[in-house]
Amino acid sequence: MGSFDELTRDHFATLVLRHLAEVGKEVAGYDAEAFRIEFIDGSEIGLDNVYHDVIRLSGARRAAQIARFVALVRGDEHVYVPTWEKARPLLRPILRSATYKQATTDDLLHRRPELATREAARFVSRPAFPFVDELVAIDLPNSRNIVNNSILASWPVSADEVFATARKNLETIAQPHNPRGNAILSLNDDEGSGYITSWLLAPGWLASFSQRYSGRRPVAFIPDINNLIVVPDIPHLLARIYRQVEEQYVNARHCLSPQGYTLDEDGTVVPFDRAGPHEQHQTAVRAGYRLALWEYAVQADWLNKALERDFEFRCYGLKMAIVGDIKIAGTDTWPYTYTVWGKGVDYLLPAADYIMFASTDADNNAVPVCTVPFTAALEITGLTPVPGMSPIRFEARFWPDETMLAQLKHASVAL
Repeated sequence: MGSFDELTRDHFATLVLRHLAEVGKEVAGYDAEAFRIEFIDGSEIGLDNVYHDVIRLSGARRAAQIARFVALVRGDEHVYVPTWEKARPLLRPILRSATYKQATTDDLLHRRPELATREAARFVSRPAFPFVDELVAIDLPNSRNIVNNSILASWPVSADEVFATARKNLETIAQPHNPRGNAILSLNDDEGSGYITSWLLAPGWLASFSQRYSGRRPVAFIPDINNLIVVPDIPHLLARIYRQVEEQYVNARHCLSPQGYTLDEDGTVVPFDRAGPHEQHQTAVRAGYRLALWEYAVQADWLNKALERDFEFRCYGLKMAIVGDIKIAGTDTWPYTYTVWGKGVDYLLPAADYIMFASTDADNNAVPVCTVPFTAALEITGLTPVPGMSPIRFEARFWPDETMLAQLKHASVAL
């Protein structure tokens, strides 16, 4: 196999991946920068420690060490799940996009339905911010398992207690702002061991910047799962950071959000566009829309792939339908989003600011009927979210009757 020095990190990762493939372990990907392997069951395993052990060996001893390492992580049914008492101090909250691992989990359960039901495999999660969810990880020495419903069922506690425990543990990790430090905080944690993007969830953490910023609100950015930026809400500075963060978000392998997050009047961490007037309010609105468009596009991609494969949305028990999209319109000072509900077509509609209702003429050309604020349209038509679908979508398999149409036209707005 050559000298010890020839075993580069990437070469070692390739050897491990090859062994994992031979034993049938499902791999989602290899993150070279973080030097870890990610599995589609949500677990991750770092390679640093075992690499430094293996690089000192050669020949059969090296191969045996790799084999022992693989044996610890092989097979989805053999993932180590500690008892509640052992897991409790190891729990950490993590922030992930709403669509995190949905496609790979769906694909795994399609190919290997004997592993678990979809509900058991689903991560224990709750919304943290729009299109960003809070999950819980078990922080093991060389790996990280994300808690799913199957793991939760093995513990004598509720999901609420799991989240509360993880956040309590986070308080010992999140480092309060140094009032003598730089005004701009920029942290990177490629290994993920510091859980820095989760610090937003620690009570009082973002508020610790307020004294340093002399009345300016702190604004935090989490463009990907390994980077955290905090700045004061100085208008020209925010404009520059929003541009920078958008570029990071678009190019990130594990993107999280292009939006900024700050404190509202009650001290709750909220998206910046929901915290009151500011010169960069519309910049924040557009960032929120870009996040929505991206997450719905990711969701639509895997829903359409499942539809092509199964001719239905099997994981949700739904028949074939058009996966609707959202569009941005308006001006720089007043942007808005809308989706289209067309006559004679079954839809899974995304949430947007407005629904544009469209019929067809004798030549089958689209004819706008009315444009209605989303909440009003839901109230009139009675649409409800598809259970368990995130981001939320609404099943629309009918065209509004004359009474509904009259109400919709009355609620219509000119854009």
